[in-house]
Amino acid sequence: MDVIHQSLSQQTLQSTIEDLPDEVLEFILGFLPPYKDLQNCMIVCKRWYNCAQNVLHKTSIKLIKAVGEFNILWTNIAPTDMVPTITKRFSHAACVLENNMYIFGGCTTNATSFNDLWRFDLSKRQWMRPLATGTYPVPKAYTSMVHYKDCLVVFGGWTYPSHSQYYQNVTMFNEIHFYCVNTNKWALINAINSPPPMAGHSACMKGDEMVVFGGLVMSAAQNYQIQCSNDVWVLDIPLFTWRKQPTTKPRPSPRYAQSLISLDSERLMLLGGVQTLRNRFVYSDCWILTMKGPTWTWKELAVKNKEWASANIWCNPACRVGDKVVSLSRSRNGWNSAKPLVTSAVRLSGINRPEGAPVSVRIEQSLQRPVDRDQNINGRRGVLPRRPSNHPRLEQVNHDNEPIAGPSNEQRQSQNLVGSKDPNSEQNSFGAGISNGLDAGKKDLALRRNKNKNKGMKIVRQLQEANKYRMAAFACDPSSNTAPENDLINQRQIAHLENRREPLPSPPNPQPSQPAIKKIKRNTLTMHVLDISTVLNGNAFNYVSWLCPRLGEMTGAPEELVMYSLVKGNGELIMFGGVHNDISNLNYSEQQSMYSNSLHFISPPRDII
Repeated sequence: MDVIHQSLSQQTLQSTIEDLPDEVLEFILGFLPPYKDLQNCMIVCKRWYNCAQNVLHKTSIKLIKAVGEFNILWTNIAPTDMVPTITKRFSHAACVLENNMYIFGGCTTNATSFNDLWRFDLSKRQWMRPLATGTYPVPKAYTSMVHYKDCLVVFGGWTYPSHSQYYQNVTMFNEIHFYCVNTNKWALINAINSPPPMAGHSACMKGDEMVVFGGLVMSAAQNYQIQCSNDVWVLDIPLFTWRKQPTTKPRPSPRYAQSLISLDSERLMLLGGVQTLRNRFVYSDCWILTMKGPTWTWKELAVKNKEWASANIWCNPACRVGDKVVSLSRSRNGWNSAKPLVTSAVRLSGINRPEGAPVSVRIEQSLQRPVDRDQNINGRRGVLPRRPSNHPRLEQVNHDNEPIAGPSNEQRQSQNLVGSKDPNSEQNSFGAGISNGLDAGKKDLALRRNKNKNKGMKIVRQLQEANKYRMAAFACDPSSNTAPENDLINQRQIAHLENRREPLPSPPNPQPSQPAIKKIKRNTLTMHVLDISTVLNGNAFNYVSWLCPRLGEMTGAPEELVMYSLVKGNGELIMFGGVHNDISNLNYSEQQSMYSNSLHFISPPRDII
């Protein structure tokens, strides 16, 4: 037995990782970040090279499958866990090049924009700020950034030239800056036939050309007024020459803040956008630009299942994952609780605004809609006012001072209670149980008691009129002189409501009521997926369709943000920055809490063997 144990121990010591099957080796390599660490494993030997390639391929396939099935995992890296860390911002530009994600520019307010460049090492999960040389771009936001070979191309954007934001106009740029990753140097390029200064545009690469669409432009032909554009401009990078590309009609409406997605070497997809210069138009349409011949062709696609579409696709960037397009937005059950912000550089109104409020707050105030003061019961807001006692119908039928179900007449009631100077009308409004000698405080107390006394009957009567069949238990015949059995049910319901009513405070010694704690609803981001397989891989259908999103809040999903960046890495989606959408729960004195510099990752679940 000792000899057998010794031989087994020797064989165990002689076993190495090379003795493992390829499936087990790939499973082990799958724990490495699919970036530089996994790439270093490819240089070990030919077998490891093949296994690492399979891991990269399977990682990409698993992400596409997880997105299609809404089976994703949210992970977060807090800024406090990283030193150094990037400043909070939104409306910045993001791009992935090799094993790094680059962030340029952005802003927090009109007077605070950035021109810093940050690099996030996707393998080490660490921020670094390259101290580059050369000609830096000016601080600006709403710019575009794409990668060409080993360079980053930054174009356009806007900024405010001084802190006197109420007296200075927005300044737009049409400059082109190249950042070389290898030399760590900025370069300003003087191109021929440049387009007008623009911001909020979209850019994609087509071989050696950069294609730019739309945005806010400041043209000399329009007296340097800000206009929305639907033009297509093309930059020939080797020649540094611009040209305005002719396109067919019909074409997309002028817009900015849209998403431009590359389908293949000859086609681009345009999704969403907004126009807020004269009227506010939020677009959810989808177009394909075929880049062939001297005149490029626009084609609009039908969008199916719009009820499952991402809300406000203009402020939520879209990112392609295989044959799907991903957009992060508020879930459907939370859309009615807050309106989206318009965080644009356009000054739309000159109404009163809080000093120091961010651009998103000020533009939102300029877009405030009139308050809906329509009084109704089965929906939004309103009360259940009662008819005045001098109403003819009330005098004939309602001798016990019971309210009669019907349309709201709060306006007429307020006129009788507030606008009337006749003491007789005041007596009728308060009821017969209040004498003329009562003072104003006792009258108010009696009015409140009278309203609460009849509150239960109001609800019962309104429910009877609203739905006589489903509320059959409360139905009764008003023409009958005898109280039917259902009236006993009414009395029990009223008694139940009366017992639940809290006692009113006495007028001489009013007790200060405790302020109710406002329960803040947590709005989290939900993944929305657009299926574009119908226009890929040789398919020539004329539609795309939104998939039914997953219901319920997902573990780890961040609070709702807009104007963030969303890019695709190796087997994961990376979300950075943004500004909170719902400003009603935020305080202007804590402006920094509105903005984010957190990193969130969307990845597929890990396999188990």
